[in-house]
Amino acid sequence: MSGLTITTAPANEPLDAAETISYLRLDSGVDTTLVNNLIQAARFWVEDYTNRTLLTTTFTLSLDGIGYVDVPIKEGFHTGYSDTPRINYIELPKSPVQSVTHIKSYTDDNTASTLATSNYYSDLVREPARIVLRDGGSWPTDLRNANGIEVEYITGYGDSRGTIPEPIRVAMLEYISFLYEHRGDDEGRALNPPMMITSLLQPYVIMRYGVSSYGGGMGFGYR
Repeated sequence: MSGLTITTAPANEPLDAAETISYLRLDSGVDTTLVNNLIQAARFWVEDYTNRTLLTTTFTLSLDGIGYVDVPIKEGFHTGYSDTPRINYIELPKSPVQSVTHIKSYTDDNTASTLATSNYYSDLVREPARIVLRDGGSWPTDLRNANGIEVEYITGYGDSRGTIPEPIRVAMLEYISFLYEHRGDDEGRALNPPMMITSLLQPYVIMRYGVSSYGGGMGFGYR
């Protein structure tokens, strides 16, 4: 098993209350607390829908270990060397990744060790990003049974709102408008956002397939 936690949350939001109120054409005396809550809810939804992080955020990915390549079982008898190779990369949930801070491993008595960067390099061009084992490098061994490997890394387009692609910000404004117009509605079913919003976000959606959310080298499917 594995897990992903936020170590350092973003310092601000992709939108501010003033531009959101102007976009919604609300009166100046509107409750800004509600508007700010809608901005945060819109960010959460957009980040979940696209599998991205909009503003600088630090994540910690915890893994029980590095998996093995899925090799089909052979029938009959075979001679010679036989081995099931380990996967040579760790896929990092949430994009874009700015940098990898460290990879730590923990033994059964919780002793921590930092993996030397000479063992791996960070492939930040690919989305989702990967930590790839170098030739001659090796993953940590002698791990505790749960969360034996910890990867800390920084994601997001940047610290300021201006670094976020404008179509994503417009999609957030449209989603906030949708939430505001339907606040308190209960139709006995989920209210899907308008297609215009998903169309704005579609170029930024990261498609991932598989069965494990954070397994080393194994992707997962949201869309």
